[in-house]
Amino acid sequence: MAVRFVYFDLGNVLVRFSVHRMLRQLAELTQKTEADLQELLFDEQRYRGYELGETTTEEFLNMIRESLDAKPSDDAIIHAINDIFWPNDPIISIARKLNTFNVPRGILSNTNELHWNYVDVAFPFVSEYFPNHRIASCAVHALKPFPEIYQIALDEARTEVPDLQPGDVLFIDDLEANVVAAKEFGFQTIHYVDFDQFLADYKKTGLPLPSRYLDDAGK
Repeated sequence: MAVRFVYFDLGNVLVRFSVHRMLRQLAELTQKTEADLQELLFDEQRYRGYELGETTTEEFLNMIRESLDAKPSDDAIIHAINDIFWPNDPIISIARKLNTFNVPRGILSNTNELHWNYVDVAFPFVSEYFPNHRIASCAVHALKPFPEIYQIALDEARTEVPDLQPGDVLFIDDLEANVVAAKEFGFQTIHYVDFDQFLADYKKTGLPLPSRYLDDAGK
């Protein structure tokens, strides 16, 4: 089936990130251990609430500040939380090629307001190659792998391709649960594990590729 729209996940697909780096940087601001911070942010699902947009950035920062022994500034906390990303250059080259060929595309990400705004500024390719159809869980109040967010993504894609069907959409994500749910919704999917595996799967779609990834037959 031909692909008429492509959705990329953001974290660990378009950009890499390190949770360990975030925890280390937050630990350096206070007397808390990385394990303490892991429990604070994740084990109690506070971070999930922030990704859903149920918690505002101000509330999230207040929660962190009040839980720390030291009282770092908001700017210091924000830097520790955000300075964890770096570009996944091979995937970005794919996005660049899709942009060149005007293939309809978007981003579908579980993320929070701080990370979403930071990545948009820190990595200019995001706005260049994805000027539209950028769906953040915190903005739509829905998370992968729940079906609501895939319906939101399909409805958004249809603003560009009105007759789009679920099977016309290719969704690329690094988490198996998200991929399984997207496939159950009807999307074509690629589970991104590493670039070599991704490239082999991507070539089967017939979508355009940078010349350096073409084999001798030009496929």
